[in-house]
Amino acid sequence: MLFAEIAVDTYQDPRKKLFTYQIPADLATPVEPGAQVTVPFGRRTAEGYVWQVTRKTPPFPTKPIQSVKKRIFSDKQLQLAKWMTKRYLASPLECLKCQLIGKGERAFRTNPEKITTIILVPSAAQVRIWALTHPQALIGSRSAVFSQLPHLKKIVVEEPENWNYKDERAPYYHAKEIAQKRAELEGLELELHYQIPRVEDLEKEKLKVPQIRPPKIVNLSRERLSGNFTFVSQPLADLLGARKNTIVYVNSRELREEIKTEIAKVGADRNTFEIFGPEIFSFMGKETDYVVWADSDTLLNLPDFRAHEKLVWTVGKLTRIAKKTVYLQTAFPQHPLFADLASGNLENFYRREVRNRKEFLFPPFATLVKLSYAARNSVKAHLEAERIQDYLEEKANQKTFLVSPPYESFSKTPGKVQLHVAVRTTQPELLAKLPEAINPDWRIEVDPESLL
Repeated sequence: MLFAEIAVDTYQDPRKKLFTYQIPADLATPVEPGAQVTVPFGRRTAEGYVWQVTRKTPPFPTKPIQSVKKRIFSDKQLQLAKWMTKRYLASPLECLKCQLIGKGERAFRTNPEKITTIILVPSAAQVRIWALTHPQALIGSRSAVFSQLPHLKKIVVEEPENWNYKDERAPYYHAKEIAQKRAELEGLELELHYQIPRVEDLEKEKLKVPQIRPPKIVNLSRERLSGNFTFVSQPLADLLGARKNTIVYVNSRELREEIKTEIAKVGADRNTFEIFGPEIFSFMGKETDYVVWADSDTLLNLPDFRAHEKLVWTVGKLTRIAKKTVYLQTAFPQHPLFADLASGNLENFYRREVRNRKEFLFPPFATLVKLSYAARNSVKAHLEAERIQDYLEEKANQKTFLVSPPYESFSKTPGKVQLHVAVRTTQPELLAKLPEAINPDWRIEVDPESLL
């Protein structure tokens, strides 16, 4: 007798990844991996996807598959899903469903039969613009990486360092990694068009250190000594007073209104300046003469291992928007990062980051996992977090497996307490049983963009 392991498409405890069913000999349609089937599930009927077929008899009673609908997933899609379950510690169902047709922001400019290239762009807002200039390609944001095309030959990823490629929903995949794995499995050509590579990309792929146009550093400490305690520094006031076309970049959403009020007090002409946050990087072709980053210290002082990397990336993007000069306002002009930026040479920055990450076991020298738990009750949240910490510390080893104490989320959600526990390991295989060991209400994110 044959049996099928099935990812049942219904709410279930994520720790129960697959369910085993008998394959009746009298089914009209053969059961094969990737097929959509109907199965009994408790007191009702549910649909699912065949993960694999086996002759091994399970040590428990099984029910028969009721019917076979059609094959949904190809062999290559199944291989990709199986790799994803190991890479992202995710359930088979999540790794299959994220590949279903119709997901993501895409734009077909011609007959799909004629398309041979997928081009991924960092944000959905850029899809339509790219589609106008690349009519023979499928353009899409991160989930378009799963698009199935009969004559696909190449995948292109624009700005693969952009953190928008990390999906914020289970299975929390990274589109660049999916593109790399899919190219490997399907024999596709792959192009990665970096602008300011991430530290791990530079290290793993042996990329050249990028050069940027040096920004000018504005010393806010000196401004404060002169009695100016606002974000409108003298250089910014001069640009506004001279009616120069200027964009004021504000990274912190909380500070945007404050800075807007301070600028209004100096009587600036509203027709000569604009205030933007990170959303500006989705606007293709946006240009101005000058850009002033008003609050660069909000990233400099962020307690996250990617903070300086993101600051460098942001400066690189701003220099593409400013036709003339980018100004960085900071109260810490003596910081070595600003010296690196002011020189336009990032060799020292990357060398320092690689050294620090190697010492403290951050990617690419270790696998990082962020476990997150949210509850309305603070006591419940802390008890659960401490339980997980105790469980993980039993496996802890100072050389290969490090566990952080529970810590609160940087972003607060009203009415909820959210706690994180971070795990770092140089042996990823130690993480394989993690999803089975923790409460299903925990969120597991492998190599997160931020620990906060």
